[in-house]
Amino acid sequence: MKLTHISASLVFLGAIAVTPAYGASVSFTPIGSQLDQDAINDLQVNVGDTIDVFFTLDTSGLTANLQSLDLLFQQDPTELITLDVFRTDADRAAFSDFSGSPVENPPFGIPTVLFQRSDSVGVSPNSTLEIVGATYEVLPGFKNDGLPDLAVTVSSAIDANGIDVTNLFNPVSQSLDVQPAPVPETTSLLGFLGLAAVTTPTSNQRL
Repeated sequence: MKLTHISASLVFLGAIAVTPAYGASVSFTPIGSQLDQDAINDLQVNVGDTIDVFFTLDTSGLTANLQSLDLLFQQDPTELITLDVFRTDADRAAFSDFSGSPVENPPFGIPTVLFQRSDSVGVSPNSTLEIVGATYEVLPGFKNDGLPDLAVTVSSAIDANGIDVTNLFNPVSQSLDVQPAPVPETTSLLGFLGLAAVTTPTSNQRL
C-alpha cells in the first residue's frame, strides 16, 4: 500500500469508539470511557501523569495463520510524549520482518506512522498476544478537542492463503482522547454570603 493512499483510510480515525471484540482485533489498554458527546473514548488525566499502554493482537475467527499485518498508529505530540516503547518478545517471534514509515499529510495534522509486520509462518488462528508496550507522559498542552490523541487502525491483514482478512477485524480502529480531570468545586464567596444571610438572625428575630 502506498503512503499516498494511506491517509484516505484514516478519514474515520477518531470517529470509531472501541467496542467489544467479536472477531480478530488489535486493541490497547487502557480503553478509557465515554465522558462527552463525541464517539472517542476518553481518559481523565493531569499534566505530568504517565500512562502505560499495552497493544494486543487477537486472531480469533481467522481460519489460517496471519502472515502480514499493517497498522496505522496515531499520536498527538502536543498532548502526549513517548517515554518508552518496545516490541514484545512474542511480537518479534511472530513477525520477523518489521518496518515503520511516517504517513504524509495525516488527517487532522496528527503524526501517523505505518507499521508493517510479516512472517512466512505468522500467528495461528484464535491466538492472543501482546505485541507492543509503551509509556506516555501528559504534556501541559493537552485538552479536550474531540480528536484522537492515541489511535490504532488495522489497514491490512493477509493470511497464509493470501486472502485479505482485514474485514474480519472488529473493531478495525480504536482511539483515545486524554482530557483534564475535573477541578474540585470550592465554596464561592457568593455562596458563603448567601448561606450567612439565611443563618444570621435579623434585628426583629428573637434568639
